[in-house]
Amino acid sequence: MESVHVIAATVGFTSFGLLWLSVLGGVALRNGWGLTRLRQPVAYALHQGVALTGLTLGLVHGLAQLAVPNGTIAVVEVIIPFVDAHDPIGTGAGVLGLELVLAAAISIVIQRRLGFSRWRAVHTATYAGFFLISAHVLVSGSDIGPWWVWGTVYTLWLGTVALWFTTLPKRSLRAEGPTLVATGPAQINGNLRVDVDPVRCARFGFCEQEAPEVFSLQGDGRLDYTAAPPVTRLDDVIRAIEICPARAISVRHSSAGGPAPRTPAPTTPQVVRQRTRTNTFEPATELDEYRQARGRHSRAQHHAAVHRDELTDEEQQ
Repeated sequence: MESVHVIAATVGFTSFGLLWLSVLGGVALRNGWGLTRLRQPVAYALHQGVALTGLTLGLVHGLAQLAVPNGTIAVVEVIIPFVDAHDPIGTGAGVLGLELVLAAAISIVIQRRLGFSRWRAVHTATYAGFFLISAHVLVSGSDIGPWWVWGTVYTLWLGTVALWFTTLPKRSLRAEGPTLVATGPAQINGNLRVDVDPVRCARFGFCEQEAPEVFSLQGDGRLDYTAAPPVTRLDDVIRAIEICPARAISVRHSSAGGPAPRTPAPTTPQVVRQRTRTNTFEPATELDEYRQARGRHSRAQHHAAVHRDELTDEEQQ
């Protein structure tokens, strides 16, 4: 009985720690922190891997309570929250919190079908789930007695709450550029200039759902976007900026009229394709970078050989 309890408690605390890390990773991804140092797919893979591992261990922790000899937990009590006769609050908080995290994990599979607004609402439930799981640890944890144990749980819990509230996206969005404030298209004269950072963009396609006249995700994964949309699309562009998980979209005010200028290729090795009114890009692969470097090296060797051939015998001596 003691060994089952130790295993269940260890798995439970490990699950709590991993879920805490996944919440921090979600806040970092929401605010675009660290994406200049870590590639977008890698960051999302780490976040999802940690979250799924923590969720799996949480489910194991709940099922392990059924294996405790002479235990008071029944099957229905690990499925339906707040029906446990011995500890309805603590056990119910843990069950409900884990179910919220599970719902958020399932929503990732169907996020395109849900749309970003509904998916974000479901995914935000992970914060509530973590708070409930923290309450479960503090209320029902039998090994929470030492001050350094409950002190650590309290610190992680309250620190996460403070971080979440202090990093909420502001609705009063200011776009890049000279005095362009998201107050309404009627106050803006001239053209808009939309830019998408190809390094940050993960091509989820949420921007297309908010502003389909400006953004279009192609079947091969490339993103087409209108670089100079009409001012009447300002509100749509701002909504796309707000919902972009990678914070890859920016808009600024271009006072000059006329068609949009051609956007130069970025300094980082990217494959950029220019159309009449849209910019289409796709991140370069490592093979593309290798081919570009090899081409530059070959051209340098060729120029050096031509220069040597043009030297006279006297100059060579």
